[in-house]
Amino acid sequence: MEILYQDRDLVVVVKPRGLLSEEGDPQSVPAQLLPLVGKVWTVHRLDRAVGGVMVYARTQGAAAALSAAMQAGALQKTYTAVVTGVPDAPEAVLRDYLYHDRRQNKTFVVDRARAGAKEAILSYRLLAQKSENGVEFSELSVKLQTGRSHQIRVQLGSRQLPLCGDGKYGSRVKAPFPALYATELRFPHPRDGREMSFSAPVPGDFPWSLFGESHYEIERKFLIAYPDTAALTAAADRILQIEQTYLQAATGETRRVRRVEMAERVQYIYTCKRRVSDLRAVEEERPLTAAEYEALLGEADPARRPIRKTRYCVPCGAHTAEIDLYNFWQDRATLEVELATEAEAFTLPPFVTVLRDVTADKRYKNVNLARELPD
Repeated sequence: MEILYQDRDLVVVVKPRGLLSEEGDPQSVPAQLLPLVGKVWTVHRLDRAVGGVMVYARTQGAAAALSAAMQAGALQKTYTAVVTGVPDAPEAVLRDYLYHDRRQNKTFVVDRARAGAKEAILSYRLLAQKSENGVEFSELSVKLQTGRSHQIRVQLGSRQLPLCGDGKYGSRVKAPFPALYATELRFPHPRDGREMSFSAPVPGDFPWSLFGESHYEIERKFLIAYPDTAALTAAADRILQIEQTYLQAATGETRRVRRVEMAERVQYIYTCKRRVSDLRAVEEERPLTAAEYEALLGEADPARRPIRKTRYCVPCGAHTAEIDLYNFWQDRATLEVELATEAEAFTLPPFVTVLRDVTADKRYKNVNLARELPD
């Protein structure tokens, strides 16, 4: 079980699928955490079959504060789901009354408020679609405004959008687990109120694999003086010619396609990023055919120009420094290093002169440089 963060008040983990989220079973997150961090208090829950980001309190006071934040709507959870079918609209708010039958451990949509029924509200956004063997799959980002038993599963299933692998709510597609994952969590720290934000990439098995690889991207970025190109060429193990075009995207996302040329070989790549912090993003990437690339160019963002750059990949110990030379700068360049953790140490090539760290400076992100380029 991956621990993303811990302090004296709380611990944030990535709950594995198949583990209970609350006390009472040796195969539960609190039982697994006991030898690692001591006793924890459960403040929110995930179904046993659902994995993803969870926060646990390490004191009763922190538990009370986090529970109050959840009641006030300040503990915000975002899920990623894969369903069969295509939603009627790319974005929508769903409202239902749900009744949970404890004997069957199943939730039902009812047509009106009645004894035992509770209002359920969620919003979703369509991320991607894929057709496979005659079946339409849709990847959705889902946010809960209420927390009801099996809420996402039943609200989507009742609209002929069952989670893949969730036979209980109508799926006819088999999968190792119902395709629902808690990918983002935001909440105020129980001690000082500062906003905490964490995320986890979706699993790599079916049906997530239909939409390409998803993983954390943790990067540091530097503005550097224009390097000696002879030294750069001698040190690089790969030199790439890249043209990247930014596509129209929903708020909070960056979508792009790249044409990458190396040693007369051309590749096409699609990337979708969801920024989590200055250092961290969840990235989904997949290769494209030339025809798919040309088709996606039709979705280009008219407010952004294509970025063209030469990338030199320079080995630096356990890391690789990606040094990008742009055709619109003659006095500077950028350098990026991808890390395994945010606190990981690294070194830079000796011939590089760092002007400043621009990891948190949005002006130097390629997506914003593309908006500033002249015709």
